[in-house]
Amino acid sequence: MSKEVFREVWSKSLTRFELARVIGARAAQLAHGAPPLIDPSEAPSLDPVAIAIVELLKGVIPITIKRVYADGSYEYIPVSRTLSDRNRKYLESILESWNIGKISWSDRLGKQQTSL
Repeated sequence: MSKEVFREVWSKSLTRFELARVIGARAAQLAHGAPPLIDPSEAPSLDPVAIAIVELLKGVIPITIKRVYADGSYEYIPVSRTLSDRNRKYLESILESWNIGKISWSDRLGKQQTSL
């Protein structure tokens, strides 16, 4: 597989490590008093991690990831641009585990966003 094809495919999705880092960083900001970028009542709890996940699903987190490649080159990728359908399903399943018995997150978010 050529480097260009690899980069194009890889740049359309966040890795599990990037997801964890972004959610953890945003949750830490919220825990230290940063204002939420969504209405906290939209999250299944007032837990900073739950709020961070909902912010990520809605695409309002202004965080950019620097991806470094094996050849030493790098690129900056906005998090909101790289959430794939697989990433969304994974995050929605986490929220649903907090929100058992209530409306599903895919319905609640209205499927207003599509992956790029």
